[in-house]
Amino acid sequence: MKKTGRRARKTRGPGSTGSGSVVRIAMLVAGALVMLSTSFSHAGPTQNDVFKSIQDSVGERHEGSSMPVILLALCGALVLVLLVFMSRREQKKVAAPEALNHSGKLAREVVKEVNLKPNELRQLKTLADSIGEQVGETPDPLALLLCPSLLAKGVNANPSKMDKKVVAQVVRRLREG
Repeated sequence: MKKTGRRARKTRGPGSTGSGSVVRIAMLVAGALVMLSTSFSHAGPTQNDVFKSIQDSVGERHEGSSMPVILLALCGALVLVLLVFMSRREQKKVAAPEALNHSGKLAREVVKEVNLKPNELRQLKTLADSIGEQVGETPDPLALLLCPSLLAKGVNANPSKMDKKVVAQVVRRLREG
């Protein structure tokens, strides 16, 4: 027998399986088993497990004190009561507005600013009274200072108590001022 450097190749028939294909099949089966086992292990809890867990957690008694919750609720109620009280207080102010200006105080301020003498203010009052007889409504003496047409009506009415020199001084002061 002669030995050659080459080994003779064995041919296998259609029914024969080689060691390489057996290993491949074994690897595929092992991989499939690993994948199936991991998919089953990641499956979520069943409905019964969820209900049992909820029932257990609802039925448990907690040892925590309910005092902070009560204090928080009382503080919230106190804040609400204060807000209601403050809003009612503001509504009362809006419902009945007070007179902001007093006509006497306003007259004194204007007299100081215009430098009217008491005699001149008295003359303006008599002129206002004389206009009131014509119009039916007595205007404020300060309105005569603001409205020259009213002052002219008062002068034209020619009341008997009017001092023309004093009224002329007032008119001059108004023109300068």
